Amino acid sequence: MAEVATVAASRTGLLPASPKTAAAPTDREIMQVFLTKPAFLLGRFDQICTAFYAELSSGETLAQAEILLLLDWLDDCDQISLARAAGIDTSTMALIIDNLETAGLAERRPDPVDRRRVRPRLTGAGVHRIGQVRASFSALQKGLIAPLETREEKELQALLWPLATSTDGPAPAWSADPENPLSGSPSFLGRRALQMAQALFIASTAELKLTPRQFSALFILALRPATSQVEFARIFGLDPSTCGVILRNLLARQLITGRLSRRDRRKRLYSATDAGRETLALAQPLVDQSEALTLVPFSTARVSRLVAILREVVLVHSVHLRFPGKLGFDEE
Repeated sequence: MAEVATVAASRTGLLPASPKTAAAPTDREIMQVFLTKPAFLLGRFDQICTAFYAELSSGETLAQAEILLLLDWLDDCDQISLARAAGIDTSTMALIIDNLETAGLAERRPDPVDRRRVRPRLTGAGVHRIGQVRASFSALQKGLIAPLETREEKELQALLWPLATSTDGPAPAWSADPENPLSGSPSFLGRRALQMAQALFIASTAELKLTPRQFSALFILALRPATSQVEFARIFGLDPSTCGVILRNLLARQLITGRLSRRDRRKRLYSATDAGRETLALAQPLVDQSEALTLVPFSTARVSRLVAILREVVLVHSVHLRFPGKLGFDEE
């Protein structure tokens, strides 16, 4: 078991052959591993897009803004076609429309041909809001690429496009259309690329029943035992409540253990169990496989460019996140 415990970490170069005598890696060293991974950077990019848009909007979320823009563009379509235009599953689309109905910005009406279907549309308030939504969405795209040179802007779009339009994975289908108001936007293409990466991760690790964030938590706790929920949030860069959900799920599966701190009885310290470390070691080649499948269209050089450009954007825009994580950008 002791050997299994360090397999994934040793593959990253964080742990030498004799971990018992080695100093534990720093938080920054741990997170540097994540900064080489396109899927992690796409996830952080997506977090930034959501937070950045919230600063610009009139109250709608980025996901809601995308649907409002599509409703304005399509004018008259059924909910399934709308989901395909947005590249999301129908249940997620239904939830977004529910929230837009609650906000008074959209409404559903029966399909005159097929009464089993509904046709969402903008309300009067939605039509009135759409100009502001369009302006906020445009400002987001300009703000996101502001740190990049013109050449890098075009390169980012060219790199994201094949990931966003791929039909090989289990992610929801997207009806790519050059007239689609979302098609050329970095925020949307980044979200689609992330969908592909996450769907392939889930499919590749199905037997282990791990989410990307659960795998990341196991990785961190195997390298940094006796970490509190708040410390994990600070290192990884997620709000503590979301981290709490991740940790509780791992606890329920006995992949981590939690004990009260001797210094502060209000604080619980989490560490990977032997079962957790074994699961981590079993998951690592499957995670590598999912990454390889995601990046099939790319050469090694293009992967390096995608990582470099995403890192540049994340570096500048992490200020929009309440919990940016210990990425060590301030030391670069």
